[in-house]
Amino acid sequence: MKLKIYSLILFLNYYLTGLITPVLSLLLLDKGATIFNISILLGIYALTVVVLEVPTGIIADVFGRKKTFCFSLIISTLSFFVVLVGKGFIILCFAMIIYGFSRALASGSFDAIFIDYYIDNFGKDKLHNITSRLAVLEALGLSAGALSGGVFPKISSTYFLSIGSYDLNVIMRIILAIVVTILSVTFIQDTGSAENKERISIKQHIKNSSAIISKNNTIICIFISVFSTGFLLSSLETYWQPHFMTLLSRNDSTELLGVMAFLYFAAATLGSISSNKLIKKYKFNPNRMYLIFRILMAVSLILTALQSSVPVFIVLYSSIYLLFGIATVPEGVILNSEIPKEIRASVLSVNSLAIQVGGLSGSFMYSILIRYISIPSIWILAASVVLLAVAIIAKKLLIKPALYVPEN
Repeated sequence: MKLKIYSLILFLNYYLTGLITPVLSLLLLDKGATIFNISILLGIYALTVVVLEVPTGIIADVFGRKKTFCFSLIISTLSFFVVLVGKGFIILCFAMIIYGFSRALASGSFDAIFIDYYIDNFGKDKLHNITSRLAVLEALGLSAGALSGGVFPKISSTYFLSIGSYDLNVIMRIILAIVVTILSVTFIQDTGSAENKERISIKQHIKNSSAIISKNNTIICIFISVFSTGFLLSSLETYWQPHFMTLLSRNDSTELLGVMAFLYFAAATLGSISSNKLIKKYKFNPNRMYLIFRILMAVSLILTALQSSVPVFIVLYSSIYLLFGIATVPEGVILNSEIPKEIRASVLSVNSLAIQVGGLSGSFMYSILIRYISIPSIWILAASVVLLAVAIIAKKLLIKPALYVPEN
């Protein structure tokens, strides 16, 4: 029963994010932002998440992951209440800061609780199951939320003419966030963080965590790989739409853009499910499997960059996210098998930070390079960074036996 409740909480939490994602920019414009400062608002949000990612992970480990996760839901609800009743650039800046704070608090806190619960009840030899479950629930929650988020404005414009076009999205998010908070307070049990043991100081926790991470080459290798993955995904997410439009003829429909967006979620979800099946059936070594599918992902991006055919481009684009989804499961298995439970939220936050910093670094570099080289050239460069990262970490991952041995 608890497994189902935890899964429901995780699904709903990602659903909340997906509910706002397709209309966030339009919502901000409706609340007083302009086309000239909306990028500032989104930048403030992203910067807040990046700056607070690791500190909030440490807070979760030291003061309690359940408390941190529930607090993130409360802060998130507050941020959208401000958006709902407020208007103007300054108010929206404040809302984006506290929304970013809530996202940083949520990152890793509940995942750590879920993973510890699963290990305690089903054993570390079943890590592939929980890693796959987390990835699938994330993709399903985001995609279901995004689909709903696109429908609510139509409902609002038809039946609720007295409110803003996108206010129904916000109202539904606030209501569901309260539901998730009640479920979390009632059913979540945190057994891994320091609040259930003798509490240490934040300074001591940072010192202990840093010592563990710095001595663990496997964790460092994953961080390097995740950084390069963020670098690659940033190039694809930034430029696939304008490049794809150049491939379309006048007879092609731009509705294919919607199909491509759907394929992203579908392929990533299918990849996570397939990865779990592969590990269970064939008992693949997760270290070797991770390296192979990271290489295949980079090669797929290179092939995508060389394509001029629309159907082939769509297939290769989808394959990148399929391979990304497959690699995500062994990545989670490797990382979580190496992390002591008392610092799990902190390490997961650093891992999340690594992919975000990789993405931001890539975005900055691409904004300069796009003036001099083509989009396909940028994609080949991004894929080369992933291949370089694999070359750097391969020896260390392959010479060390996996701590995790998959069982059926």
